[in-house]
Amino acid sequence: MFYPRASARFATLLLSLSLAAWPVLASDNPGAHQHGHADLQMAIDNERVDLLLLSPAYNLIGFEHKPRTDEQQQRVNDTEQWASETAMINTVAGNCTLVSSAMHVGWSEAKGDGHKHDNGHTHSHSHSHNHDHDHDHDSGHADIEVTQTLNCPNLSESAQFETGLMARFPELQHLNVQWVGPLGQGATRLSPGNIQFRLTR
Repeated sequence: MFYPRASARFATLLLSLSLAAWPVLASDNPGAHQHGHADLQMAIDNERVDLLLLSPAYNLIGFEHKPRTDEQQQRVNDTEQWASETAMINTVAGNCTLVSSAMHVGWSEAKGDGHKHDNGHTHSHSHSHNHDHDHDHDSGHADIEVTQTLNCPNLSESAQFETGLMARFPELQHLNVQWVGPLGQGATRLSPGNIQFRLTR
């Protein structure tokens, strides 16, 4: 899968993170596409923090099909603008600044025998098989990927972070956070009443 603007180093760190930290949260995230749930991955390298948010589109824009009205298109535009201006996480002291960001929506076809994925190949769905998400494929679903690079000066091993994602997007109720960096990796789960975390193992 291609993540816009994600460096090779970031991809390598995320691979390491997914292998090491996934068991911590696997039991809390049985479905890959689950409304109200999203995953945030962090790769830390000194003062640089790379972020990757993976979320069902419903959590961020309220629907999971290509925009059909001007209002729906505006929701997409507003979300993209927010992501281009606002760090998805920051230190409690607000020391991080947003360096770059990108957002990608993976729309899928709601009907039909086949659908095209972002990896450039087409599947036939004339046969039956199971999908690891909460609703039928015929209903259509879409996922949003947001990547950001932050600069966080004087970042220490005991740094405390917080997120404004759930305040901005009320449909998002559970955020699984995984991180990897020079001091190791870790994971936690955030909710609207628990938006802060420390880089502990």
